[in-house]
Amino acid sequence: MEPELSEAGAGAAPQLFAEKRARKAYERARWRLALVTPWPLIGLVAAMAIFGGRPLAALGLGGALYLIAMLLRWRGQEFGASLTPGVLAGAVPLVLATIARCSGHVCVGGSCVSLCLPACCAGGVIAGLVITAVGIRRSAGVRFFGGAFAVAALVGALGCSCVGFGGIIGLTAGLSIALLPGVVRSWAGARGSA
Repeated sequence: MEPELSEAGAGAAPQLFAEKRARKAYERARWRLALVTPWPLIGLVAAMAIFGGRPLAALGLGGALYLIAMLLRWRGQEFGASLTPGVLAGAVPLVLATIARCSGHVCVGGSCVSLCLPACCAGGVIAGLVITAVGIRRSAGVRFFGGAFAVAALVGALGCSCVGFGGIIGLTAGLSIALLPGVVRSWAGARGSA
């Protein structure tokens, strides 16, 4: 025997069903958008794999970049907002390291030095300052800084892999040092408002 539904209960079941369907459709649309958003980065990764001199490193970093960008876009809010500033800031060390790699070595007197490592460190600092400025202007939280750091580090590492792990470490060190004031300010603001 089926239980009888009251008038309120009978109207609530279709509404609940409609809400669940709408929520599923909303989530599917968010995933579709998240899958499509990072596609322009594939061109950048392909160019670095072909012309960057380290195709396996570029493909590995590019795969990680695509996944991070997709997850940030899907998550949205501060994470999603960090994607574009992270890509643009990461382009600075990418371009500086690529120029340094193409220019070769600088020789003074009897010693020669590669410019890749200094370019990666300087690019990391500049990228960190850009992210910090954007984050402070937006009154962004720590999530914004974390997402932008991850994206900028991966984009910059596409170029800074020219000197191996040393270039990537220099990039992340410069990025971290320059991001520190923005993260501390954001964290202090969050603690003060709680």
